[in-house]
Amino acid sequence: MRILTAAFMTAALLVPSLARAAETLACSELPQAQAFVEKLHPGPNTRAAQHHLDAAKNATSDQQCVAELRQVDVYARRSAAIDRRMAGGRHRLRCADAMHQNRPGGSDYHGPPVAGCR
Repeated sequence: MRILTAAFMTAALLVPSLARAAETLACSELPQAQAFVEKLHPGPNTRAAQHHLDAAKNATSDQQCVAELRQVDVYARRSAAIDRRMAGGRHRLRCADAMHQNRPGGSDYHGPPVAGCR
């Protein structure tokens, strides 16, 4: 119950601040957005962020530009979160076992050799 209450309170406090942050986006922030997206690792979210960033650069109105920048923010945050997870060491290599012979070290594995898996 405490966890649920804490999650609700966090969401209640976080949502208004995120809404204010999204309202303050301006087309003058395109260079900063481009610099941020360039630092992200390649992946589908990074490509989507770059696509929306290009659309924001080519926008014909300030309103359209801000709408595209909001989408850049969504995909760039997702990509950055994935980058942090991958850098945090949570991604653990799984070697073959009796039920999973298609993993590194297994009889059905057809990839490059992986250190740590026999």
